[in-house]
Amino acid sequence: MDKRKISAACATAAALAALCVPGSAAFAADGTLTLNAGDGSTLAGHSFTVYKVAGYNDVVKDGANVKSVSASSPDATTDAWVKAALNKNGVTYNTSEGRNAAEQLLRLTTNSNTLRKVAGTLQSTAASSKVAAVKTNQTSATGSLNLTLPEGYYLVVDAQGIPILVSTTIGGSVRMSNGQTLGSTQIKTNVTKIDKKIKSVDGTWKDSAAATNGETRDFKATFTVPNKLAVDTITLEDHMTGIVYVDGSFHAATSSGTDVTNQFGTIGKDKITAAAGKTQTDGTGFKVTSLQSLVDTYQAQQVTVTYQGKVVNASKANKAINQIILTSNWLPSVIPPNVPTPGPGTDETPVPTYDVNLKKISAADGNRTIQGAKFKLHNDSLNQWYVWNTSSNQWTFTTDESKATEFSTNASGVINFTRLGAGTYTVKETQVPTGYFSFVKPSFTLKITDDGHVTITGKDQPGLTGTVNNADGKTTTPTAVVKNIDNITQLPQTGATTMAVMLVGAFAIILVATASGFAAYRVRHENLGDGPAIA
Repeated sequence: MDKRKISAACATAAALAALCVPGSAAFAADGTLTLNAGDGSTLAGHSFTVYKVAGYNDVVKDGANVKSVSASSPDATTDAWVKAALNKNGVTYNTSEGRNAAEQLLRLTTNSNTLRKVAGTLQSTAASSKVAAVKTNQTSATGSLNLTLPEGYYLVVDAQGIPILVSTTIGGSVRMSNGQTLGSTQIKTNVTKIDKKIKSVDGTWKDSAAATNGETRDFKATFTVPNKLAVDTITLEDHMTGIVYVDGSFHAATSSGTDVTNQFGTIGKDKITAAAGKTQTDGTGFKVTSLQSLVDTYQAQQVTVTYQGKVVNASKANKAINQIILTSNWLPSVIPPNVPTPGPGTDETPVPTYDVNLKKISAADGNRTIQGAKFKLHNDSLNQWYVWNTSSNQWTFTTDESKATEFSTNASGVINFTRLGAGTYTVKETQVPTGYFSFVKPSFTLKITDDGHVTITGKDQPGLTGTVNNADGKTTTPTAVVKNIDNITQLPQTGATTMAVMLVGAFAIILVATASGFAAYRVRHENLGDGPAIA
């Protein structure tokens, strides 16, 4: 036989033999691996590097599932790397029994501390071991990342998370016969994010909303339950400055509507130490830790906690603050060596309050201010009259107008309404000063937005409404100007309604007087005995 033909045949045989070597990368089919963020989260900011730590041989199927596989290392470098990580964490095996590092790695219990330790060791030693990554810098802006990889067992290193050991799909199967999932996993992020909101007076949830000092407001905080392979419980701390937690208002539910309030322990309500090291004296928050069953049952799902806080010490100069802190209580050895324990997730909701001046001037002379005009304040958004407590600098609320505080303009013609939240208010004049037209007691609509912008319009006498100086409240207190009239001729055109009422009232008086006179005549006539009165 031709020597060249013999050489070619040998080469072909060698190539075929190589394809038949168990665990050979050349023989491996492609599988898929999907990395998932939790419910309501994305993978934005995460970057993944993937290392193959084991290939599969001798796959045995059980219908649609995989019953068993054997494993081998992809190459000598990887084998040494995995073996060293196992040895460092006390995992040994007998090579004389046909065991190898890859196979022993797969034998570790999925959620065990040992597996977490090995994963951390593999991550921290990958560079020094000079193993080659299969894929690097894999990113996604959505909630998942789909990877196509040769079938096998992989270490997934996350720049913003905890390392994961996970399998691809095998022969298209997504599950082992024992129930273990293949080809997908939730990332074990080390960044626990939480989003805090306050309900505005208009019913929408906002990052910040203004509230009256003395008012109770709704708050909510939303987070994704961490991976149970990394965390056993979570702790919520709500630090309140100028706000007091309302007992019994705590409630928790998943995004699907499942009530999980009972998945949290006893709520502790105490003063929280401020960041500066001083104990807060004007607010009281709460602290609560979940049960482990919350993480075990609802991992990767989004949970929203809602509760109420009463604003007790907020002013224009010092807004109230509601800060929430979410701490993941990490399982032992889940954090890789030489990696700091991740900090908690935090978010805060400022709750400002605003001051508004009402200034009374003469309609005849805009430079003349009016002292002694009296007003009451009604919050139309809450349908409550306002009662001011001077000693506590807080408002209380009543539906009885007679119990509302009556304010009087000072020598400068000004009333200062302090510590008001966003909303629509009615400012009702209750007493006109001496010397001014007493039949006209106009009311005004005052609107305050969450960012402190103020507008004023007349209700029954729009023409008596002036301007609002410094309406945005950025430099000084907004001042709403209104007018008083001292004679009927000063009524604006829009005062025709009042004029009509006054004229009708006068005419009614005349009619009543006339009718009274006629009745007197009738009585007199009948008493004279001249016969019945003419109807």
